[in-house]
Amino acid sequence: MLALSFLFIIPCLKTHTIYNADDMPYHINRIQELVYSLRHGNWYPYMYTNQFKEVPYPLGIFYPQITLIPIAVLCIIFNNYVIGIYAGFSLYTFISMIIMYVIARRLGKREATAFIISIVYTFSTYRLLDAYSRFALGEFLAMTFVPMAIYGLYIVMKDGKGWQWLGMGLSFTLLSHVLSALLCVLFLTIEFILLLPYCGNWKQSARSLIIAIISFLLSSIIFIAPFLEQEVYQRFRQPSPLDLATTNSILSDLISNSLNNNIIGPSTGTRPGTIGIVLFVVMIWGMINVRKSNLMNKYILYAGVLTFILATNIFPWSIMMHTPLKVIQFPFRILVFTTLLLSFTAGQMFEIFYNVITSNKISRVTFVGASIIIVVFPWYSSFKSYQHAKANDANFTENVSYAKGTWATNWYLDQYTPAKAMDKYQQLFYLKAKVDNKTVQLRKITGKVNEMEYRDTSLMNKKTVTLPASVYKNVQIWQSKKRLSHNKNGLVTIHNTKVGTIKYKYVPSNVDNISRYISILTWLGVIFWSCITGTVDVRWKRKEFKIGN
Repeated sequence: MLALSFLFIIPCLKTHTIYNADDMPYHINRIQELVYSLRHGNWYPYMYTNQFKEVPYPLGIFYPQITLIPIAVLCIIFNNYVIGIYAGFSLYTFISMIIMYVIARRLGKREATAFIISIVYTFSTYRLLDAYSRFALGEFLAMTFVPMAIYGLYIVMKDGKGWQWLGMGLSFTLLSHVLSALLCVLFLTIEFILLLPYCGNWKQSARSLIIAIISFLLSSIIFIAPFLEQEVYQRFRQPSPLDLATTNSILSDLISNSLNNNIIGPSTGTRPGTIGIVLFVVMIWGMINVRKSNLMNKYILYAGVLTFILATNIFPWSIMMHTPLKVIQFPFRILVFTTLLLSFTAGQMFEIFYNVITSNKISRVTFVGASIIIVVFPWYSSFKSYQHAKANDANFTENVSYAKGTWATNWYLDQYTPAKAMDKYQQLFYLKAKVDNKTVQLRKITGKVNEMEYRDTSLMNKKTVTLPASVYKNVQIWQSKKRLSHNKNGLVTIHNTKVGTIKYKYVPSNVDNISRYISILTWLGVIFWSCITGTVDVRWKRKEFKIGN
Protein backbone atom coordinates (compact mmCIF):
# COMPACT_ATOMS: atom_id res chain seq x y z
CA MET A 1 0.00 0.00 0.00
CA LEU A 2 2.89 2.36 0.71
CA ALA A 3 4.24 1.75 -2.78
CA LEU A 4 0.84 2.39 -4.35
CA SER A 5 0.30 5.56 -2.34
CA PHE A 6 3.65 6.79 -3.62
CA LEU A 7 2.58 5.85 -7.16
CA PHE A 8 -0.34 8.28 -6.77
CA ILE A 9 2.09 11.22 -6.85
CA ILE A 10 5.06 9.99 -8.92
CA PRO A 11 3.82 11.36 -12.28
CA CYS A 12 3.63 14.87 -10.83
CA LEU A 13 6.41 14.77 -8.27
CA LYS A 14 9.15 14.35 -10.84
CA THR A 15 7.99 17.51 -12.69
CA HIS A 16 8.33 19.68 -9.54
CA THR A 17 5.09 21.33 -10.67
CA ILE A 18 1.53 21.56 -9.42
CA TYR A 19 -0.64 21.92 -12.49
CA ASN A 20 -3.16 24.71 -12.74
CA ALA A 21 -6.63 23.73 -11.55
CA ASP A 22 -9.93 25.27 -10.45
CA ASP A 23 -9.10 25.98 -6.81
CA MET A 24 -5.34 25.50 -6.88
CA PRO A 25 -4.25 29.10 -6.01
CA TYR A 26 -6.85 29.31 -3.23
CA HIS A 27 -5.76 26.12 -1.46
CA ILE A 28 -2.06 26.79 -1.93
CA ASN A 29 -2.65 30.13 -0.22
CA ARG A 30 -4.32 28.24 2.63
CA ILE A 31 -1.38 25.86 2.95
CA GLN A 32 1.17 28.67 2.86
CA GLU A 33 -0.76 30.56 5.54
CA LEU A 34 -0.68 27.49 7.78
CA VAL A 35 3.04 27.04 7.14
CA TYR A 36 3.65 30.66 8.16
CA SER A 37 1.63 30.21 11.36
CA LEU A 38 3.32 26.93 12.26
CA ARG A 39 6.75 28.47 11.79
CA HIS A 40 5.72 31.27 14.14
CA GLY A 41 4.50 28.92 16.86
CA ASN A 42 0.75 28.90 16.18
CA TRP A 43 -0.72 25.62 14.94
CA TYR A 44 -4.32 26.82 14.63
CA PRO A 45 -4.69 30.36 13.21
CA TYR A 46 -8.15 31.89 13.02
CA MET A 47 -7.41 35.03 10.99
CA TYR A 48 -5.37 34.62 7.80
CA THR A 49 -3.22 37.70 7.21
CA ASN A 50 -0.31 36.79 4.91
CA GLN A 51 -1.59 35.04 1.80
CA PHE A 52 -4.96 36.66 1.20
CA LYS A 53 -4.13 39.92 -0.56
CA GLU A 54 -3.17 41.66 2.69
CA VAL A 55 -6.80 41.49 3.80
CA PRO A 56 -7.44 39.97 7.26
CA TYR A 57 -9.61 36.99 6.43
CA PRO A 58 -11.02 34.53 9.03
CA LEU A 59 -10.62 31.42 6.92
CA GLY A 60 -9.43 29.46 9.95
CA ILE A 61 -12.94 29.95 11.32
CA PHE A 62 -15.07 29.39 8.23
CA TYR A 63 -13.13 26.72 6.32
CA PRO A 64 -12.05 23.56 8.20
CA GLN A 65 -8.27 23.33 8.40
CA ILE A 66 -7.42 20.43 10.74
CA THR A 67 -6.81 17.86 8.00
CA LEU A 68 -4.83 20.40 5.98
CA ILE A 69 -2.33 20.93 8.80
CA PRO A 70 -0.43 17.64 8.12
CA ILE A 71 0.20 18.82 4.55
CA ALA A 72 1.54 22.13 5.88
CA VAL A 73 3.79 20.21 8.29
CA LEU A 74 5.14 18.13 5.39
CA CYS A 75 5.88 21.35 3.47
CA ILE A 76 7.99 22.46 6.44
CA ILE A 77 9.73 19.10 6.76
CA PHE A 78 10.71 19.04 3.08
CA ASN A 79 11.22 22.81 2.98
CA ASN A 80 9.40 22.72 -0.35
CA TYR A 81 5.74 23.39 -1.11
CA VAL A 82 5.50 21.20 -4.20
CA ILE A 83 7.10 18.17 -2.54
CA GLY A 84 5.21 18.77 0.71
CA ILE A 85 1.82 18.98 -1.00
CA TYR A 86 2.43 15.84 -3.03
CA ALA A 87 3.70 14.07 0.08
CA GLY A 88 0.39 15.05 1.69
CA PHE A 89 -1.50 13.55 -1.24
CA SER A 90 0.47 10.35 -0.78
CA LEU A 91 -0.18 10.33 2.97
CA TYR A 92 -3.94 10.65 2.57
CA THR A 93 -3.94 8.10 -0.24
CA PHE A 94 -2.25 5.64 2.13
CA ILE A 95 -4.73 6.44 4.92
CA SER A 96 -7.66 6.03 2.50
CA MET A 97 -6.37 2.63 1.41
CA ILE A 98 -5.93 1.49 5.01
CA ILE A 99 -9.44 2.64 5.98
CA MET A 100 -11.07 0.98 2.98
CA TYR A 101 -9.09 -2.22 3.51
CA VAL A 102 -10.05 -2.44 7.19
CA ILE A 103 -13.72 -1.74 6.42
CA ALA A 104 -13.80 -4.40 3.70
CA ARG A 105 -12.14 -6.94 5.99
CA ARG A 106 -14.60 -6.18 8.78
CA LEU A 107 -17.37 -6.78 6.27
CA GLY A 108 -16.04 -10.30 5.81
CA LYS A 109 -14.07 -9.82 2.60
CA ARG A 110 -10.93 -11.89 2.06
CA GLU A 111 -7.59 -10.09 2.03
CA ALA A 112 -7.25 -10.01 -1.76
CA THR A 113 -10.77 -8.64 -2.23
CA ALA A 114 -10.32 -6.00 0.48
CA PHE A 115 -7.05 -4.96 -1.13
CA ILE A 116 -8.69 -4.51 -4.55
CA ILE A 117 -11.60 -2.57 -3.05
CA SER A 118 -9.17 -0.17 -1.40
CA ILE A 119 -7.27 0.33 -4.66
CA VAL A 120 -10.42 0.87 -6.73
CA TYR A 121 -11.54 3.59 -4.33
CA THR A 122 -8.24 5.41 -3.86
CA PHE A 123 -7.33 5.24 -7.57
CA SER A 124 -10.83 6.17 -8.71
CA THR A 125 -11.13 8.77 -11.43
CA TYR A 126 -13.31 11.01 -9.29
CA ARG A 127 -10.67 11.13 -6.57
CA LEU A 128 -8.09 11.91 -9.26
CA LEU A 129 -10.39 14.70 -10.47
CA ASP A 130 -10.59 16.17 -6.97
CA ALA A 131 -6.85 15.97 -6.40
CA TYR A 132 -5.53 17.31 -9.67
CA SER A 133 -8.05 18.69 -12.16
CA ARG A 134 -10.10 20.58 -9.56
CA PHE A 135 -7.50 20.69 -6.75
CA ALA A 136 -10.54 20.58 -4.47
CA LEU A 137 -8.49 19.78 -1.38
CA GLY A 138 -11.40 19.97 1.05
CA GLU A 139 -13.43 17.35 -0.80
CA PHE A 140 -10.30 15.30 -1.59
CA LEU A 141 -9.45 15.10 2.12
CA ALA A 142 -13.08 14.40 3.05
CA MET A 143 -13.10 11.36 0.74
CA THR A 144 -10.65 9.77 3.18
CA PHE A 145 -13.20 9.77 6.00
CA VAL A 146 -16.61 9.45 4.29
CA PRO A 147 -16.30 5.62 4.17
CA MET A 148 -15.83 5.54 7.96
CA ALA A 149 -19.10 7.38 8.52
CA ILE A 150 -21.12 5.28 6.06
CA TYR A 151 -19.73 2.03 7.45
CA GLY A 152 -20.03 3.31 11.02
CA LEU A 153 -23.79 3.81 10.83
CA TYR A 154 -24.12 0.36 9.30
CA ILE A 155 -22.43 -1.46 12.17
CA VAL A 156 -24.13 0.73 14.78
CA MET A 157 -27.50 -0.34 13.39
CA LYS A 158 -26.57 -3.96 12.80
CA ASP A 159 -24.42 -4.68 15.84
CA GLY A 160 -24.95 -1.80 18.26
CA LYS A 161 -21.19 -1.19 18.45
CA GLY A 162 -18.53 0.76 16.59
CA TRP A 163 -19.78 4.26 17.38
CA GLN A 164 -16.18 5.45 16.88
CA TRP A 165 -16.42 4.77 13.15
CA LEU A 166 -19.55 6.86 12.76
CA GLY A 167 -18.61 9.67 15.14
CA MET A 168 -15.02 10.13 14.00
CA GLY A 169 -15.78 9.46 10.33
CA LEU A 170 -18.41 12.18 10.17
CA SER A 171 -16.35 14.50 12.36
CA PHE A 172 -13.24 14.36 10.19
CA THR A 173 -15.38 14.68 7.08
CA LEU A 174 -16.64 17.96 8.56
CA LEU A 175 -13.13 18.94 9.66
CA SER A 176 -12.12 18.56 6.01
CA HIS A 177 -15.04 19.99 4.04
CA VAL A 178 -18.39 21.38 5.17
CA LEU A 179 -20.30 20.58 1.97
CA SER A 180 -19.09 16.98 1.97
CA ALA A 181 -20.29 16.68 5.56
CA LEU A 182 -23.71 18.07 4.58
CA LEU A 183 -24.06 15.52 1.79
CA CYS A 184 -22.80 12.78 4.10
CA VAL A 185 -25.46 13.63 6.69
CA LEU A 186 -28.12 13.41 3.98
CA PHE A 187 -26.78 10.04 2.84
CA LEU A 188 -26.63 8.80 6.44
CA THR A 189 -30.25 9.83 6.98
CA ILE A 190 -31.38 7.73 4.02
CA GLU A 191 -29.12 4.87 5.11
CA PHE A 192 -30.59 5.02 8.62
CA ILE A 193 -34.14 4.69 7.27
CA LEU A 194 -33.18 1.74 5.06
CA LEU A 195 -31.42 -0.04 7.93
CA LEU A 196 -34.28 0.29 10.42
CA PRO A 197 -35.82 -3.11 9.51
CA TYR A 198 -32.45 -4.81 10.06
CA CYS A 199 -31.61 -3.34 13.45
CA GLY A 200 -30.51 -6.25 15.65
CA ASN A 201 -30.73 -4.62 19.08
CA TRP A 202 -32.71 -1.38 19.31
CA LYS A 203 -31.53 -0.45 22.77
CA GLN A 204 -27.85 -1.04 22.06
CA SER A 205 -28.02 0.64 18.65
CA ALA A 206 -29.75 3.71 20.10
CA ARG A 207 -27.10 3.94 22.81
CA SER A 208 -24.26 3.68 20.28
CA LEU A 209 -25.95 6.21 18.01
CA ILE A 210 -26.21 8.73 20.85
CA ILE A 211 -22.55 8.20 21.80
CA ALA A 212 -21.56 8.61 18.13
CA ILE A 213 -23.43 11.92 17.91
CA ILE A 214 -21.85 13.18 21.14
CA SER A 215 -18.36 12.13 20.02
CA PHE A 216 -18.97 13.82 16.66
CA LEU A 217 -19.92 17.09 18.35
CA LEU A 218 -17.03 17.01 20.82
CA SER A 219 -14.52 16.10 18.12
CA SER A 220 -15.82 18.78 15.75
CA ILE A 221 -16.31 21.55 18.28
CA ILE A 222 -12.90 23.00 17.40
CA PHE A 223 -14.55 24.10 14.15
CA ILE A 224 -18.23 24.30 15.10
CA ALA A 225 -17.89 26.62 18.11
CA PRO A 226 -15.87 29.46 16.47
CA PHE A 227 -18.00 29.13 13.34
CA LEU A 228 -21.28 29.50 15.23
CA GLU A 229 -19.79 32.30 17.31
CA GLN A 230 -19.35 34.37 14.15
CA GLU A 231 -22.63 33.30 12.54
CA VAL A 232 -24.59 34.35 15.62
CA TYR A 233 -22.75 37.67 15.82
CA GLN A 234 -23.68 38.86 12.32
CA ARG A 235 -25.12 37.75 9.00
CA PHE A 236 -23.09 36.33 6.12
CA ARG A 237 -24.21 35.71 2.58
CA GLN A 238 -24.15 32.24 1.02
CA PRO A 239 -20.60 31.61 -0.27
CA SER A 240 -20.40 31.53 -4.09
CA PRO A 241 -24.10 30.84 -4.78
CA LEU A 242 -24.73 28.88 -7.97
CA ASP A 243 -27.88 27.63 -9.68
CA LEU A 244 -27.89 23.83 -9.37
CA ALA A 245 -30.10 23.62 -12.46
CA THR A 246 -27.19 24.93 -14.54
CA THR A 247 -24.28 23.22 -12.76
CA ASN A 248 -25.52 19.63 -12.85
CA SER A 249 -23.97 17.20 -15.30
CA ILE A 250 -25.68 16.33 -18.56
CA LEU A 251 -26.19 12.56 -18.51
CA SER A 252 -24.56 12.02 -21.89
CA ASP A 253 -21.54 14.07 -20.78
CA LEU A 254 -21.22 12.12 -17.54
CA ILE A 255 -21.34 8.83 -19.44
CA SER A 256 -18.90 10.15 -22.05
CA ASN A 257 -16.51 11.48 -19.40
CA SER A 258 -16.61 8.17 -17.58
CA LEU A 259 -16.01 6.08 -20.69
CA ASN A 260 -13.17 8.38 -21.77
CA ASN A 261 -11.78 8.42 -18.23
CA ASN A 262 -11.74 12.17 -18.71
CA ILE A 263 -10.90 14.61 -15.91
CA ILE A 264 -10.43 17.65 -18.14
CA GLY A 265 -14.09 18.30 -18.99
CA PRO A 266 -16.31 17.81 -22.05
CA SER A 267 -16.38 20.18 -25.00
CA THR A 268 -19.93 21.25 -24.10
CA GLY A 269 -18.64 23.10 -21.06
CA THR A 270 -20.64 21.33 -18.36
CA ARG A 271 -18.86 20.54 -15.10
CA PRO A 272 -16.41 17.61 -15.31
CA GLY A 273 -18.28 14.92 -13.40
CA THR A 274 -16.95 11.40 -13.91
CA ILE A 275 -16.66 8.01 -12.22
CA GLY A 276 -14.12 6.69 -14.71
CA ILE A 277 -14.22 3.75 -17.06
CA VAL A 278 -13.40 1.14 -14.39
CA LEU A 279 -16.37 1.96 -12.17
CA PHE A 280 -18.65 2.54 -15.17
CA VAL A 281 -17.88 -0.98 -16.42
CA VAL A 282 -18.37 -2.27 -12.87
CA MET A 283 -21.76 -0.53 -12.73
CA ILE A 284 -22.88 -2.11 -16.01
CA TRP A 285 -21.60 -5.54 -14.90
CA GLY A 286 -23.46 -5.16 -11.62
CA MET A 287 -26.75 -4.35 -13.34
CA ILE A 288 -26.37 -7.32 -15.70
CA ASN A 289 -25.64 -9.70 -12.82
CA VAL A 290 -27.89 -8.11 -10.21
CA ARG A 291 -30.10 -11.18 -9.86
CA LYS A 292 -27.09 -13.25 -8.78
CA SER A 293 -26.24 -10.83 -5.95
CA ASN A 294 -27.34 -11.10 -2.34
CA LEU A 295 -29.57 -8.40 -0.90
CA MET A 296 -26.74 -6.36 0.58
CA ASN A 297 -24.85 -6.24 -2.73
CA LYS A 298 -28.07 -5.30 -4.49
CA TYR A 299 -28.62 -2.38 -2.12
CA ILE A 300 -25.05 -1.20 -2.69
CA LEU A 301 -25.43 -1.42 -6.47
CA TYR A 302 -28.85 0.26 -6.54
CA ALA A 303 -27.53 3.10 -4.38
CA GLY A 304 -24.49 3.47 -6.65
CA VAL A 305 -26.62 3.66 -9.80
CA LEU A 306 -29.10 6.04 -8.16
CA THR A 307 -26.42 8.47 -6.99
CA PHE A 308 -24.90 8.36 -10.49
CA ILE A 309 -28.22 9.42 -11.99
CA LEU A 310 -28.90 12.01 -9.27
CA ALA A 311 -25.77 13.90 -10.30
CA THR A 312 -27.27 14.59 -13.74
CA ASN A 313 -29.96 16.79 -15.26
CA ILE A 314 -32.43 13.89 -15.05
CA PHE A 315 -33.05 14.95 -11.46
CA PRO A 316 -34.92 18.30 -11.17
CA TRP A 317 -32.19 20.21 -9.35
CA SER A 318 -34.10 23.48 -9.64
CA ILE A 319 -36.34 22.21 -6.83
CA MET A 320 -33.32 21.92 -4.53
CA MET A 321 -32.71 25.67 -4.84
CA HIS A 322 -35.45 26.08 -2.22
CA THR A 323 -33.79 23.72 0.26
CA PRO A 324 -30.56 23.72 2.32
CA LEU A 325 -28.99 21.65 -0.48
CA LYS A 326 -28.74 24.79 -2.62
CA VAL A 327 -25.32 25.45 -1.03
CA ILE A 328 -23.62 22.38 -2.57
CA GLN A 329 -22.87 24.35 -5.80
CA PHE A 330 -22.25 21.27 -7.98
CA PRO A 331 -24.51 18.18 -7.98
CA PHE A 332 -21.62 16.04 -9.22
CA ARG A 333 -20.27 16.10 -5.65
CA ILE A 334 -22.67 13.19 -5.09
CA LEU A 335 -20.31 11.06 -7.17
CA VAL A 336 -18.19 10.67 -4.02
CA PHE A 337 -20.84 8.21 -2.82
CA THR A 338 -21.18 6.59 -6.24
CA THR A 339 -17.43 5.96 -6.19
CA LEU A 340 -17.53 4.50 -2.68
CA LEU A 341 -20.49 2.20 -3.35
CA LEU A 342 -19.31 0.91 -6.72
CA SER A 343 -15.90 0.15 -5.22
CA PHE A 344 -17.61 -2.58 -3.20
CA THR A 345 -19.41 -3.78 -6.33
CA ALA A 346 -15.96 -3.96 -7.93
CA GLY A 347 -14.90 -6.12 -4.99
CA GLN A 348 -17.85 -8.42 -5.61
CA MET A 349 -16.92 -8.66 -9.29
CA PHE A 350 -13.30 -9.42 -8.41
CA GLU A 351 -14.28 -12.11 -5.92
CA ILE A 352 -16.47 -13.95 -8.43
CA PHE A 353 -13.70 -14.10 -11.03
CA TYR A 354 -11.13 -14.86 -8.33
CA ASN A 355 -13.07 -17.95 -7.25
CA VAL A 356 -13.44 -19.16 -10.84
CA ILE A 357 -9.98 -18.40 -12.25
CA THR A 358 -7.56 -19.06 -9.40
CA SER A 359 -6.61 -22.57 -8.36
CA ASN A 360 -3.14 -22.17 -6.85
CA LYS A 361 -0.88 -19.52 -5.35
CA ILE A 362 0.68 -18.52 -8.67
CA SER A 363 -2.67 -18.00 -10.37
CA ARG A 364 -3.97 -16.04 -7.37
CA VAL A 365 -0.96 -13.70 -7.33
CA THR A 366 -1.16 -13.30 -11.11
CA PHE A 367 -4.86 -12.46 -11.02
CA VAL A 368 -4.46 -9.93 -8.20
CA GLY A 369 -1.56 -8.30 -10.06
CA ALA A 370 -3.57 -8.15 -13.29
CA SER A 371 -6.51 -6.62 -11.41
CA ILE A 372 -4.28 -3.91 -9.95
CA ILE A 373 -3.01 -3.09 -13.44
CA ILE A 374 -6.57 -2.94 -14.80
CA VAL A 375 -7.45 -0.39 -12.11
CA VAL A 376 -4.27 1.69 -12.12
CA PHE A 377 -3.53 1.81 -15.86
CA PRO A 378 -6.64 3.86 -16.84
CA TRP A 379 -5.96 6.12 -13.85
CA TYR A 380 -2.40 6.73 -15.05
CA SER A 381 -3.53 7.27 -18.64
CA SER A 382 -6.12 9.82 -17.53
CA PHE A 383 -3.56 11.71 -15.49
CA LYS A 384 -1.03 11.80 -18.35
CA SER A 385 -3.69 13.26 -20.66
CA TYR A 386 -4.44 15.91 -18.07
CA GLN A 387 -0.72 16.60 -17.57
CA HIS A 388 -0.23 17.07 -21.31
CA ALA A 389 -3.20 19.46 -21.54
CA LYS A 390 -1.85 21.59 -18.69
CA ALA A 391 1.83 21.57 -19.66
CA ASN A 392 1.87 25.19 -20.85
CA ASP A 393 -0.66 26.54 -18.37
CA ALA A 394 -0.02 28.95 -15.48
CA ASN A 395 1.20 26.22 -13.13
CA PHE A 396 2.57 26.44 -9.60
CA THR A 397 6.26 26.02 -8.91
CA GLU A 398 8.23 26.81 -5.78
CA ASN A 399 8.86 30.42 -6.83
CA VAL A 400 5.23 31.29 -7.62
CA SER A 401 3.08 33.26 -5.17
CA TYR A 402 -0.65 33.92 -5.18
CA ALA A 403 -0.62 36.19 -2.14
CA LYS A 404 -1.22 39.35 -4.17
CA GLY A 405 -2.68 40.38 -7.52
CA THR A 406 -6.12 41.04 -8.98
CA TRP A 407 -7.48 37.56 -9.75
CA ALA A 408 -10.36 37.30 -7.25
CA THR A 409 -10.62 33.49 -7.25
CA ASN A 410 -7.15 33.26 -5.70
CA TRP A 411 -8.76 34.24 -2.40
CA TYR A 412 -12.60 34.30 -2.69
CA LEU A 413 -12.62 37.21 -0.24
CA ASP A 414 -16.33 37.76 -0.80
CA GLN A 415 -17.30 34.37 0.66
CA TYR A 416 -16.80 35.18 4.34
CA THR A 417 -16.95 38.95 4.31
CA PRO A 418 -19.92 40.04 6.49
CA ALA A 419 -23.07 41.03 4.60
CA LYS A 420 -22.95 44.58 5.98
CA ALA A 421 -19.41 45.05 4.64
CA MET A 422 -20.19 43.90 1.10
CA ASP A 423 -21.31 47.37 -0.04
CA LYS A 424 -17.68 48.45 0.50
CA TYR A 425 -16.13 45.31 -0.91
CA GLN A 426 -14.13 47.18 -3.56
CA GLN A 427 -12.51 49.28 -0.84
CA LEU A 428 -11.61 46.08 0.99
CA PHE A 429 -10.35 44.28 -2.12
CA TYR A 430 -8.13 47.13 -3.30
CA LEU A 431 -6.79 47.97 0.18
CA LYS A 432 -8.16 51.48 0.32
CA ALA A 433 -8.86 53.29 3.58
CA LYS A 434 -11.37 56.08 4.09
CA VAL A 435 -9.58 58.83 6.01
CA ASP A 436 -11.63 61.89 7.00
CA ASN A 437 -13.92 61.28 3.99
CA LYS A 438 -10.98 60.90 1.59
CA THR A 439 -9.93 57.64 -0.09
CA VAL A 440 -6.33 56.63 0.62
CA GLN A 441 -4.42 53.77 -0.98
CA LEU A 442 -2.60 51.79 1.73
CA ARG A 443 0.85 50.42 1.00
CA LYS A 444 2.50 49.66 4.33
CA ILE A 445 0.62 46.58 5.51
CA THR A 446 2.25 43.70 7.37
CA GLY A 447 0.61 40.42 8.29
CA LYS A 448 1.41 38.50 11.46
CA VAL A 449 -0.30 35.51 13.07
CA ASN A 450 -3.93 36.52 13.72
CA GLU A 451 -2.88 40.14 13.27
CA MET A 452 -2.56 42.83 10.60
CA GLU A 453 -0.45 45.98 11.02
CA TYR A 454 -1.15 49.24 9.19
CA ARG A 455 1.83 51.62 9.18
CA ASP A 456 0.83 54.28 6.63
CA THR A 457 1.32 57.77 8.10
CA SER A 458 -1.87 58.84 6.31
CA LEU A 459 -3.81 56.92 8.99
CA MET A 460 -2.25 58.77 11.93
CA ASN A 461 -3.66 61.78 13.79
CA LYS A 462 -6.99 61.56 11.98
CA LYS A 463 -10.56 62.06 13.20
CA THR A 464 -12.10 59.10 11.37
CA VAL A 465 -10.44 56.12 9.70
CA THR A 466 -12.18 53.22 7.97
CA LEU A 467 -9.77 50.34 7.34
CA PRO A 468 -9.98 47.79 4.51
CA ALA A 469 -10.78 45.13 7.10
CA SER A 470 -14.11 43.71 8.23
CA VAL A 471 -15.50 43.63 11.74
CA TYR A 472 -15.73 40.17 13.28
CA LYS A 473 -16.40 39.01 16.80
CA ASN A 474 -13.19 38.92 18.89
CA VAL A 475 -11.44 41.52 16.73
CA GLN A 476 -9.58 44.25 18.63
CA ILE A 477 -7.92 47.41 17.32
CA TRP A 478 -4.77 48.69 19.03
CA GLN A 479 -2.46 51.67 18.61
CA SER A 480 0.51 52.60 20.78
CA LYS A 481 -0.40 49.92 23.35
CA LYS A 482 -3.89 51.36 23.70
CA ARG A 483 -7.04 49.57 22.62
CA LEU A 484 -9.29 51.67 20.38
CA SER A 485 -13.05 51.41 20.25
CA HIS A 486 -14.61 50.61 16.88
CA ASN A 487 -17.97 50.02 15.24
CA LYS A 488 -19.87 46.72 15.54
CA ASN A 489 -20.32 45.77 11.86
CA GLY A 490 -19.21 46.54 8.32
CA LEU A 491 -15.62 47.68 7.78
CA VAL A 492 -13.64 48.67 10.86
CA THR A 493 -14.05 52.37 11.65
CA ILE A 494 -12.02 54.08 14.39
CA HIS A 495 -11.81 57.67 15.61
CA ASN A 496 -9.12 60.07 16.82
CA THR A 497 -6.06 58.07 15.86
CA LYS A 498 -2.62 58.95 17.20
CA VAL A 499 0.93 58.41 15.97
CA GLY A 500 1.93 54.77 15.67
CA THR A 501 1.12 51.51 13.94
CA ILE A 502 -2.55 50.51 13.94
CA LYS A 503 -2.93 46.84 14.82
CA TYR A 504 -5.95 44.77 13.81
CA LYS A 505 -5.95 41.67 16.05
CA TYR A 506 -8.08 38.58 16.30
CA VAL A 507 -7.96 37.57 19.97
CA PRO A 508 -9.31 34.02 20.47
CA SER A 509 -12.21 33.96 22.91
CA ASN A 510 -12.72 31.51 25.76
CA VAL A 511 -15.06 29.62 23.43
CA ASP A 512 -12.27 29.32 20.85
CA ASN A 513 -9.67 28.19 23.38
CA ILE A 514 -11.87 25.72 25.25
CA SER A 515 -13.18 24.18 22.03
CA ARG A 516 -9.63 23.37 20.91
CA TYR A 517 -8.85 21.52 24.14
CA ILE A 518 -12.16 19.63 24.05
CA SER A 519 -11.53 18.36 20.52
CA ILE A 520 -7.94 17.36 21.25
CA LEU A 521 -8.97 15.46 24.37
CA THR A 522 -11.77 13.78 22.42
CA TRP A 523 -9.36 12.60 19.71
CA LEU A 524 -6.94 11.22 22.28
CA GLY A 525 -9.77 9.60 24.23
CA VAL A 526 -11.25 7.90 21.16
CA ILE A 527 -7.83 6.62 20.08
CA PHE A 528 -7.19 5.22 23.56
CA TRP A 529 -10.64 3.63 23.78
CA SER A 530 -10.34 2.13 20.30
CA CYS A 531 -6.98 0.59 21.16
CA ILE A 532 -8.15 -1.05 24.37
CA THR A 533 -11.43 -2.30 22.86
CA GLY A 534 -9.98 -3.46 19.54
CA THR A 535 -12.26 -1.31 17.40
CA VAL A 536 -9.76 -1.30 14.53
CA ASP A 537 -9.41 -5.10 14.53
CA VAL A 538 -10.04 -6.25 10.96
CA ARG A 539 -11.29 -9.67 12.02
CA TRP A 540 -15.05 -9.96 11.93
CA LYS A 541 -17.56 -12.68 11.26
CA ARG A 542 -19.23 -12.38 7.90
CA LYS A 543 -22.62 -13.63 9.10
CA GLU A 544 -23.06 -10.71 11.47
CA PHE A 545 -23.20 -8.32 8.53
CA LYS A 546 -25.32 -10.29 6.16
CA ILE A 547 -28.58 -8.71 4.99
CA GLY A 548 -30.94 -11.12 3.34
CA ASN A 549 -29.82 -14.01 1.15
